[in-house]
Amino acid sequence: MPFGCLTVGEKKEYHNPSDVTDRYDLGQTVKSEEFCEIFRAKDKATMKMYTCKKFLKKDGRKVRKAAKNEILILKMVKHPNILQLVDVFETKKEYFLFLEL
Repeated sequence: MPFGCLTVGEKKEYHNPSDVTDRYDLGQTVKSEEFCEIFRAKDKATMKMYTCKKFLKKDGRKVRKAAKNEILILKMVKHPNILQLVDVFETKKEYFLFLEL
């Protein structure tokens, strides 16, 4: 089933914002773009640094579609010259994408 598709009667599962903060320390904002904010993040277990892109769902359908497209494309692409998608969290209000730094 493609990402974001639900069958009739199926309840969508969301993460809690605390799931993100339990696993990662979100640092300072590096950049704010049209669709997202970019942060530095550190995995609490491995102490590795990552880049976190946060998309706010309240910004409209265009932002939700951009986030879903980016997730789909990054899941398919495996190349040494392209940043790899490490983790994805979806809460009721936002998407968090964790990428290699």
